[in-house]
Amino acid sequence: MATPDDDRPQWRVTRGRSLRRVAAVRGRGQRPELRLTTILLDLGGVVVPTLFEVVDDPTFPRGPFGDDERYAGVEQGRLQEREYWAELASARPHLDIGEFMRTCLTVREEIRGLLRDVGGRVRIAALTNDMAHWFGTEWPHRFPEFGQFDLLLEAARFGVLKPDPSVFRWALSRLDERPQSCLFVDDLPSNLGGAEAVGMQVEHFAVGDPVGSVRRILDRVGIAPGPSCAPRVFRPTRMEF
Repeated sequence: MATPDDDRPQWRVTRGRSLRRVAAVRGRGQRPELRLTTILLDLGGVVVPTLFEVVDDPTFPRGPFGDDERYAGVEQGRLQEREYWAELASARPHLDIGEFMRTCLTVREEIRGLLRDVGGRVRIAALTNDMAHWFGTEWPHRFPEFGQFDLLLEAARFGVLKPDPSVFRWALSRLDERPQSCLFVDDLPSNLGGAEAVGMQVEHFAVGDPVGSVRRILDRVGIAPGPSCAPRVFRPTRMEF
């Protein structure tokens, strides 16, 4: 006999079964049901640190850690990050921003822990503006941890950048997800506004407190920090270009 699961994509079937099991556990007075089913992470600043955190050069700007009026414009959505770095490179040509990007950045240890803790119980995807600008078209293979994401999305390929709300509607269509079931995480407050405009839940990632930021993300989806042996329930990583 056919069941309601039969006409749905396999990852939705598996997720539905997982959530029903969680609901049964909740009925026995244990962990609450997971309401958020997708975590959508920004890459630069969230998954990988900002250059302000890793460049060992006393002349380098402080960005969110200091009095940087131009970077405040980025945080407020008045200036794109690419424009900010282009201005800096023009004003201080001895600073090779592209080289810093390619040699100083690695995935945050806290995000590695997040990927382990989620363990496939919640789908995890990424929405970046334009990683290809710095790393080339092969950027999805730049860091091995990207292979643990269920979906990688680059807004520049869509033709509009965050925080434009249309980017988030596009991401939801690629994810085949309801906005209220998706938690979007970004270090730039202006980008969170674009996600909220389409109904997503949001969490600000404080670059000065990555441990606390990851803890808040896990709290939002009802997962306690710690190693997880749960099998992945979603499809292997897909890149949307």
